[in-house]
Amino acid sequence: MKRLVVFALFVVLGLFFNVGTFAQDQQERPARLTVEQSIGNWMRMDADSNGTISEEESRGLMKSNFGRVDENSDGVLDREELLHLAQRLRGQQDNARQQPNRPQQGMSTEQVLARAPEGVRVVPDIAYREGDSRAWRLDLVMPEEESDELRPGIVFVHGGGWRSGDKRAGSFLNGAFEYAQKGYVCITINYRLTGEAPFPACIEDVKCAVRWFRANSEEYGLDPERLGGYGNSAGAHLVAVLGLIGPDAELEGDGPHQDQSSMIQAVCCSATPTDFTLFGARAGGDHTGAGGISAESAEALRERLMKYSPISYVDEDAPPFLVIHGTADRTVDVAHGDQFVEKLEEVGAEDVTYIRVDGAGHGVYGSHAAQTKPAMEAFFERTLRGE
Repeated sequence: MKRLVVFALFVVLGLFFNVGTFAQDQQERPARLTVEQSIGNWMRMDADSNGTISEEESRGLMKSNFGRVDENSDGVLDREELLHLAQRLRGQQDNARQQPNRPQQGMSTEQVLARAPEGVRVVPDIAYREGDSRAWRLDLVMPEEESDELRPGIVFVHGGGWRSGDKRAGSFLNGAFEYAQKGYVCITINYRLTGEAPFPACIEDVKCAVRWFRANSEEYGLDPERLGGYGNSAGAHLVAVLGLIGPDAELEGDGPHQDQSSMIQAVCCSATPTDFTLFGARAGGDHTGAGGISAESAEALRERLMKYSPISYVDEDAPPFLVIHGTADRTVDVAHGDQFVEKLEEVGAEDVTYIRVDGAGHGVYGSHAAQTKPAMEAFFERTLRGE
C-alpha cells in the first residue's frame, strides 16, 4: 500500500510539472515528454545556474516531495536524481532503483578517477572487510604529494534514510576531493542498507570501516588520533554514532581489526536523527522514519530505538561537535538538533557549536553552503589541526 501511495505521488508530481508548471510551452510540446525534456523543464528551477536545484529553488510539488527526490539527502537535486525521477514517471526505472535497498549504482571507477582534481590520489573500492556484501567498500582520497608529517583524516558517510545512497554521491565524494586538496586523508564509505541487513548492521559497518582506516594508517600517512567525520541525515546519525558509541555498547559487529578504536575525534553532522523516539512522536508510533526499526512490544521497541540513538550516549567526554539543523526540516524535525545540543551542554561537553538555520529544510547543509561549508572547514582545522 505504501509503495502504491508513493508511486501515486510521483505520478501527480510528473503531471504537475509536465502539464501545469510550464503550461506556456504546452502547445509546442509532444503529447508525452521525453526523459530529457522532463529534466530540461525541471532544470528551469535552477535559478543560480549551478547545475543543481536546491530546496529553496524548487517549486510546487517538487518542493513538497523534495526529500523523496533527493536520494542522497545532500540538499540539492542533481541531474542523476532528476533522471531517476523521470524514469520512474515513465515506468522505465532502472534495476538499481527498482531495488532501493541496494547500494545505488553511482559513478563508475573510471569516472571517479577522471574527476579527481590535480594533486589528489584516489584508491577506489577498497574492501574494508572480507565477505559477500557489495556494500563493504570504501574509496580513499588523499593528497598525491607525500608528507613527512602524519595527516588528519575525515570519514564521509552518505545519507539516504539507511535504505539507499552511495559513497560517490553528492557532497560525499566531492567533499573527499575538497578535503584531500586541503591536506586531509579521506574515506567515503558504503555500508549495508536496511533492505540487505537491518539495524544495527549499518552501525557495525561504519565502525568496521573506521577500524580499517586506523589499521592502515601507516600506509596512507594518516594520524590515527586525528579523525573527523561528516554526514547528512542518516549519514549524520552514523558519524554521531562514531563520535559517541564505544565498544561497551556491543555495536562493533564481527568485522576485523577489533584491536583498533572505531571512534572519531570530531563530528560535523547535518540534519541529524539523534533520538529515534521522536519519529514516533511525530508519526503516531510509526517508526519507519527510524530505519524501519521494530519490536514485539512497545517497551522492547523503545529500548531498541534508544540503543541506536546518539543522544543516549552523550556524556562530558563527547568529542567536539558541529551540529547543523534547519528549523523547517520536515524529514528530521529540528527537535532532534535542539535536544541533542541541549544535552551535550547539560553534561558539560566542552566543544559544541550549533548552526540552527531559520526556515531551512532537510538539505540545510547544501542549501546554505555559503554558511555551512566555511564553518565545517574552520571546525576541522581547529579540532583536527589545532589551527
